[in-house]
Amino acid sequence: MNRVDAWQGPLFIAGASRSGTAMLRSILNRSPEVTLAGETHFFDDLRPRMQGKSLRGMTGEEREACADYFRAQRVRPYGMRADPEQSDLSREILLTTAEALGDNVDAVFEAYCRVWAEENHARIWGEKTPRHIFRIDDIFQAFPKARVVCMVRDPRAVVASYRDWEYQGGLPADGNPDYQAAIAEDYKRKHASYHIVIATLMWRAAANAAFSAQEKHSAERVRIVRYEDVVDAPAETARDVAEWIGIEFDQKMLNVPLHNSSATRFEAAAGVSKAPNQRWQKVLSDSEIGIIQKIARTPMQRAKYEFAPGRASLTALLSAYGTVPLAVIRAARANRSRYSSLPKYMLRRIKAAMH
Repeated sequence: MNRVDAWQGPLFIAGASRSGTAMLRSILNRSPEVTLAGETHFFDDLRPRMQGKSLRGMTGEEREACADYFRAQRVRPYGMRADPEQSDLSREILLTTAEALGDNVDAVFEAYCRVWAEENHARIWGEKTPRHIFRIDDIFQAFPKARVVCMVRDPRAVVASYRDWEYQGGLPADGNPDYQAAIAEDYKRKHASYHIVIATLMWRAAANAAFSAQEKHSAERVRIVRYEDVVDAPAETARDVAEWIGIEFDQKMLNVPLHNSSATRFEAAAGVSKAPNQRWQKVLSDSEIGIIQKIARTPMQRAKYEFAPGRASLTALLSAYGTVPLAVIRAARANRSRYSSLPKYMLRRIKAAMH
């Protein structure tokens, strides 16, 4: 492919939480041609809040809020109470770059991603946010040339990972009490959000959204990648993805950290690990396996996951479903600051889960 004519992006990585999106981002970012920003949550957060407003029509306070939303993410990950004034990216540079690209909040997002890519002399820009799996239509509306990789992982592994998540290192929080407090709050939020039925329904919604997006937009624009394929055959799978986006694969791209594991300490040079792959078989009870398989049956079959012997009794099923209402309230309270409109957020995911 001629570099002049090569596809320039944007590239997005999405999927259910705990499905390997961070791992794939790290693999692709090891290519000199790709730089994908970390989780921005832009399409679920800032964009709906600023929808319909032009940059020129925004107040000074609104323009600063748009810039600071991204500047903060150069300091700490989304949701970690970062101070944008500590950012190495100035409002002026971000907004000036955005104005050259367009006159809406999408241009600020693009400017943020492009600045990051240009710092690394990369031609393909983009980002990864798992929950953007439900915003693929919005992504293509904003960026008609975009491509999206949807990560899919065995729902039993996803649920077990979500249930047992603990911070395992990897963030520069040592000696910073405020940062450590933010991590602790995130831990509490995730554990308050967990319920086996809700977690499985969210996986089902994400898997359905991925398959629906590929059917609607074609495999040329939406690629579904199984987590298990990445860890079982990392070179072959990464090479296929690299070819799809038009970059050369290098074995060095697999020298990535062990990201955000639920049970294994962070390692800067761990590489692609198989260790978490079948952990669910050891930590989930037969009843839990049965509940997950019952709820996720159809998309599991579509994703070619084999079913285990685990079976949930009628009592276990009734107990699990009976506690859902209180779990929804608890999760809504824990996550209320992360959504521009919680009812719309829930409706979109319920619709996908019921597809």
